[in-house]
Amino acid sequence: MNVFETNFDNRYIKFKVVGVNTAGDEKISGGLCAVNFMLSKNFQGVNYYAVDRNDTKNLDACNVIPDRKFRLLNAKDENNLVNELRGTDLIFVVADEVWENLKTVAITAHCAKKIGVPVIFIAGGNFEDAEGEIIFDALIKLPSKNFAEDACKVVQNFIEVLTLPGQPKIDVKLIANLVKESAACIGYGERDGKNAVVKAAKAALEHVEGNEENFNTAEKILFNVTAAKANISLEEAEKISRLLKRHAPKAEIIFGFSIDDWLVDKVKFLILAA
Repeated sequence: MNVFETNFDNRYIKFKVVGVNTAGDEKISGGLCAVNFMLSKNFQGVNYYAVDRNDTKNLDACNVIPDRKFRLLNAKDENNLVNELRGTDLIFVVADEVWENLKTVAITAHCAKKIGVPVIFIAGGNFEDAEGEIIFDALIKLPSKNFAEDACKVVQNFIEVLTLPGQPKIDVKLIANLVKESAACIGYGERDGKNAVVKAAKAALEHVEGNEENFNTAEKILFNVTAAKANISLEEAEKISRLLKRHAPKAEIIFGFSIDDWLVDKVKFLILAA
C-alpha cells in the first residue's frame, strides 16, 4: 500500500451544521456564535442552520441565510427542519450550556437523527445527565470558554479527515459503521513542534478519557492524523495504536491519514471510540 496515495472519492461529501441557541431572550449563545465563527472560515461543502424557540432576535444575530433559520414551535416547524437537513452525509448539532434550552436541543437532535446519517453532537459547558435526553451518534464535549473557536476546529478537522487526500482513508461509511450500534465518544488534540504526532494523540486521548468513563471498554476505536506529508508514517500510526491499546485493550483499531502540507509542523488528531 502507498501511504500517500491520493484518494479523492470523498471530495464531494456534504456537511450540515445546526447551531442551537440556548441563551435567554435577545441573547446569542455559543451554538449560534460557533456557526457565525465557522461561516467566517468559508469551509467548502458546508451548509449552516440556526435554531431557537424563544426569540427571533437571537436568530437575527446569526449570519445564516434567512431560509435556514428555524423556530421549532410545532410539528410543522420540525418537519420543515427535517426536510432542509436531507441530502447530506454528516450532520453536526452544536450547542453550549445545553440545560439552558434542553428541549430545543433535544428536538433539533431528534430532527437530525431522522435523516439517517451520522449525527455528531458538539456540546459545551454543563452537560451533566443530559445525554439521556438527547439523541446523537457521537459526542464531543468542550468547555464553554472559547467554545465557538473550539467547535469550529472540530468541524474543520472532520472536513479535513473526510476530504483531504491520504491513504489509508477514513470515509463516512466507516464512521457510520462505528456509531450505528452505540453512541461514540470523540477526542480532539492539536500540537506542533517535535514529536507533534504523539503529543497530539496524547492530548486527544486525555480529552476523550476526561469526558467519557467507558473509553477503556471501547470495542472499536477510529483515529485520524491530519498533518503534512513529512509527518505521517505507518510507524507513527502503529506506535499510536499500541498507545491506545494500553488504554482500551479490547478495541479493534482503525486509522487513517489526511495530508495537509500547509500545516508544516502542526498535527491534528481525532479519535472516535464506541
